[in-house]
Amino acid sequence: MLLPLTIPAPAPGTKVSLVLNDRGRLDAAPQIGPYADRVQGSLLQSTDSDYLVAVTDVVDIRGVHNRWQGEAVPLRRSSLATTYERRLSKPRTIVLAMGVASAIVALIASRNLLGIGGSGDSGGIGGGNGQ
Repeated sequence: MLLPLTIPAPAPGTKVSLVLNDRGRLDAAPQIGPYADRVQGSLLQSTDSDYLVAVTDVVDIRGVHNRWQGEAVPLRRSSLATTYERRLSKPRTIVLAMGVASAIVALIASRNLLGIGGSGDSGGIGGGNGQ
């Protein structure tokens, strides 16, 4: 879930998604590529004029994602069109956890992994014709 970053100085470690403006694309091109549209990662440092971000993902203007390994990239605040804080959505996380738990229970029940229930044999000895 993306929330507008309204805090003037977000804390280091905050997960951010920063949308570049046209000037920002030009300024950041040597570091992150000429077609970058959005930079995602963890905020390392914040000043009145800059953000230093450990980049994990760069999305270009075509929507193509490029994974990064947390390289530190400075970005000017004036180069950003919009700034967001990335947070987990509590309702979606709860639904996902319930779905995973249901799938595990269904797997255990369908495979009889706990040994509960019958095996399906009649339990009788010998063949069916008395020999």
